[in-house]
Amino acid sequence: MRFAILTGSFYPEPGGLSTFLHYFLPEAQAAGHDVALVTFGEPLPEDAARGYPVTRISRSAGFLRRIVRYVRSARRIARRADTVFVMGFAVLLIPLLGRTPRRIVMKIVGDWSWEMARRRGLTTLGQVEFQTARHALPLRILRAYYLWCVRRADRIITPSQHLARVITGWGVPAERVQVIYNAVPESDLHTVDRAALRAKLGLPASGRLLVSVARLTPIKGVHTAIEALAYLPADVALVVVGEGPQQAELERSAPQGRVLFVGAQTHDRVLEYMRAANVYVLSSVIEGLSHTLLEALSVGTPSVASAVGGNPEVIRDGVDGLLVPHSDPKALAAAVQRILDDAPLAERLAAAAYQRSRAFNWDDEVRQALAVLTTAG
Repeated sequence: MRFAILTGSFYPEPGGLSTFLHYFLPEAQAAGHDVALVTFGEPLPEDAARGYPVTRISRSAGFLRRIVRYVRSARRIARRADTVFVMGFAVLLIPLLGRTPRRIVMKIVGDWSWEMARRRGLTTLGQVEFQTARHALPLRILRAYYLWCVRRADRIITPSQHLARVITGWGVPAERVQVIYNAVPESDLHTVDRAALRAKLGLPASGRLLVSVARLTPIKGVHTAIEALAYLPADVALVVVGEGPQQAELERSAPQGRVLFVGAQTHDRVLEYMRAANVYVLSSVIEGLSHTLLEALSVGTPSVASAVGGNPEVIRDGVDGLLVPHSDPKALAAAVQRILDDAPLAERLAAAAYQRSRAFNWDDEVRQALAVLTTAG
């Protein structure tokens, strides 16, 4: 079959959807399917070696111009496709494709209208409360358009039961929503010596390290991890992997000498930072189903995560990691301290984390996703 992939971002840009597509599309090709992809970004020489066409629409053009270019390219590949696989910002462009493609499958990993409203300061509500609240007229219009686009899908793939409940609350019939848990390829980093990795990465050999990997936006809650340092001993430091619009603000708020911002890193290097840490910290306000949390589990690093969204579907509190309320630096610090002070607990959580990660099997995700893409409609 022929798949047209429409997405707002693609590898090597960070993010769960980018990473998923980077690994999934070669698997789809190996199964005998033809794929073509349209995304935003600057053209990259390495795209020529992928074995399938990648069209990147430059973000340097004005908004309307790049939307026109994107839609034109999307129409070209959608016209020849059996299934159009849509995710991210591209969901909003589906009505502009013209002739309805044979099948439309969407991968929904969050509520785009809520995320946009939070970024623009239009709401302070959490994602769950946002679903039933009454909004100002501009936000109601934006949200109505987004939900109208989502309902056009023949099938929707979503990575958690939490999000499946949100989506059916939008009026999408439950039989059109398929939960397919995110997964990560198996890693052998769980056997690599932590001290050796610290030396390789130029991290302090002594002291205790926390690592957070995230796009630096308020929703990701990195500020909570930084604030938690005030309740932890002075030898505990935080390494922040990632970049984003909140970076300057976070750097100003960070206690001197205790937070290291290393910017965006390659996927392999991200895993090494995770393995080098004593504790992985995920302090998001909301998560669909976090790839980074799965990756931390796969390298055998004990994790503390906010008890939101799909996180409780990954971590069983006290078994594979620890869960804490979101936006609570004291609770976060207490959970981190518990792991740092109890070596047997840390070892038990690390071993259980690795075993838990194997339940989120990459081959299963590929098989289930291909089944939806080839039978939707």
